[in-house]
Amino acid sequence: MENHLVRRKVGFFGGTFDPIHFGHLNLALQILEIHKLDQIFFSPANFSPEKGESPPTAPKKARKEMVELAIEEIPEFTVIDIELEREGPSYTIDTIKLLQKQMPEVEFYLILGEDILKGLPRWKDVEKLLEMAPPLVGGRHKADSPDLPELIQKKIHKGRTPIPSMEISSTELRTLLHQKKYCGQWIPAKVLDYIHKHKLY
Repeated sequence: MENHLVRRKVGFFGGTFDPIHFGHLNLALQILEIHKLDQIFFSPANFSPEKGESPPTAPKKARKEMVELAIEEIPEFTVIDIELEREGPSYTIDTIKLLQKQMPEVEFYLILGEDILKGLPRWKDVEKLLEMAPPLVGGRHKADSPDLPELIQKKIHKGRTPIPSMEISSTELRTLLHQKKYCGQWIPAKVLDYIHKHKLY
């Protein structure tokens, strides 16, 4: 008999994706497989003060369309625009609360890159957030982060996922694109074509 009590496991992957690159995609694919998630929601943000980011360079419509192009051949990946439709900064806990209200049958997990960890204590209601959506942290995991509060450390340690990480960031890619440097090794071809067509950076 089928067990109808089994909840769908969905990863939430937020970011400005300005632009999305293979580092984002590799992180999501590895976590999808290792943690046996059913789906991953990519959620482009207006901007993320929690991550210490400046407002995005590319318009929100363009960033959403770049993510759509990057993930269109991966059926387990979906773009959601909850944060783009909301005015002002994007706080992850507000989005997770809304998603849980809309989809109470889903068990959400928070997908994070290792580079995010040092700023995690600044996130809005972070301890509550990690209770609501357990973190799955991908990266090389060279060491624990001793500057993080113990409760956050425990949550992160449980979901640590050792995977190779790309030594590139969206910030560095924007600089390279502005300098007209080749970025095909870091950015999917369809996304790169879109960037050039719309003269984004």
